[in-house]
Amino acid sequence: MDNPFLGKTYAESLALVAATYPENDALVFRDRRYSFADLKAEADSVSARLADLGLVRGDKVAILMPNRPEFLFMWLGAAQMGMTAVMINTRLRPDEIAYQLAQSESDAVFIPGQGAFRDFVGELAELAPAVRDGRPGEVGSEKLPKLRWVIVADTPPEGYSGLTDWSGPAPEGLPVPPLERDMNQPGIIAYSSGTTALPKGAMIGHHVWRKGWDIGIRVEFDESDCLYMSIPLFGSMATMNGVLPFWTRGAKVVLGEQFDAAVCLAAVETERVTAIHLLPPIVSQLAEHPDLGRRDTASLRIGFVLSIAPEVLDKVADVLKIPGVMTGYGMTETTTVLTRNRWDDPREVRHATQGFALPDIELMIVDPQTLKEVPAGQQGEIWSRGYCNMLGYYNKPEETARVLREDGWFRTGDTGWLDETGRLTYTGRLGDAYKSRGFNVAPQEIEHVIAQIEGVRQCAVVGIPAGNDDNVGVAYIVPEEGARLEGAEILRVLKPKLASYKMPGEAFIVEDLPMTSGTGKVQKFKLREDAMARMKLTAG
Repeated sequence: MDNPFLGKTYAESLALVAATYPENDALVFRDRRYSFADLKAEADSVSARLADLGLVRGDKVAILMPNRPEFLFMWLGAAQMGMTAVMINTRLRPDEIAYQLAQSESDAVFIPGQGAFRDFVGELAELAPAVRDGRPGEVGSEKLPKLRWVIVADTPPEGYSGLTDWSGPAPEGLPVPPLERDMNQPGIIAYSSGTTALPKGAMIGHHVWRKGWDIGIRVEFDESDCLYMSIPLFGSMATMNGVLPFWTRGAKVVLGEQFDAAVCLAAVETERVTAIHLLPPIVSQLAEHPDLGRRDTASLRIGFVLSIAPEVLDKVADVLKIPGVMTGYGMTETTTVLTRNRWDDPREVRHATQGFALPDIELMIVDPQTLKEVPAGQQGEIWSRGYCNMLGYYNKPEETARVLREDGWFRTGDTGWLDETGRLTYTGRLGDAYKSRGFNVAPQEIEHVIAQIEGVRQCAVVGIPAGNDDNVGVAYIVPEEGARLEGAEILRVLKPKLASYKMPGEAFIVEDLPMTSGTGKVQKFKLREDAMARMKLTAG
């Protein structure tokens, strides 16, 4: 079947699913259910209210909101009228929030009111004092010069005259503004997860619905499917690679506020959930929860796993009993996944590779030094070309030019290789690799060996300069609860298992690793900084 969302904007796509599946459940949250007809009505209401504030095509509305239906309604309502939804991580520090609001030139920000897990209103008032003692529509400050509106979804606290209260129903009779027809107008600014440097805002166009359909092809989604999702909505995995592959099929999404293994397992049984997003900590919590054996989880067919670690993938298949363990490869800048295996491909293929390019996407493996394509089977940098590449980084032309070439190829900064059939195997970040004693070292190889050591729950390896243009590996290990590990013993166990040039010079036992919120990726730049500091102290 041809992709029915080809060439359709947010407005056209939302109208299509509402007309095709009007009575189907689109969203379940707590005890509330929204049909696809409801979804369109909520988005239209948001568009009308934004227009009533004087916000227009090209303006930006930041969404600083935990997992709630209102997040999704604001995203759809803003994007379908030609505005851009700026998705902001709710776990950021106030100064980090200020950076993203200012860098994106957000005209409005949508936040919870009273009862949220943190004082969003008070923190914004520190950044923009007119939130407390100004007037709605005039709350900008030196730190946030473009900000005009702070919209609260719930009853606002007293003493803040600059807030715009959306806790009640929308006024009747507000007209829906003209809807966007340009596919290249950005609908999202999604900030990179910050694993390597200061976050950049990737502008993603209206092709997200087309991509959502394509993502569902090799897992054979239809309107009987159901996603349970508790990963944060501010991440691209939740929006572009979460709700849209299901909504394009007329299928249901059950939204969790945050991950709770008991709540998740109960929802799987009650809603007959067929698919779930799984970060490594979620896998562990589900596998260890006593309700796993008490609840009926036989409906689960697809597990989208954000990990290539064999032990994690095996646990999903063998302990959670999910037959379709899927990894895939992609990033925010490519509207998430570029590749997929089929859900019923042999297990060894799905666990070891990331699959073939999705429709109308090209992949190429390139030598990062010569920028020449390398033969099948040879590792290099992964490049992609196709409709789903970002429009660019917002207000960062130099950074955009470094990764998005004039010929349409996007340099991912990731490494991998293609076999003779075009199937991709991802191996890691280009910046993660380092050279030791003249040999290239892939940290993922060392991490895989460390992960097999008894008592290791999580690990990461980074390379740091060791003089004379050489580097030394440093391993960080998080023990299993109750396990007693020592760095020297880890190194002793590794020695017969690794080539000498791959051996880490140090192994540090830590309580946890620095992770990005939402995507659960290790922030290796922070580990490098820590390793440099530790090694300097040791040497001194």
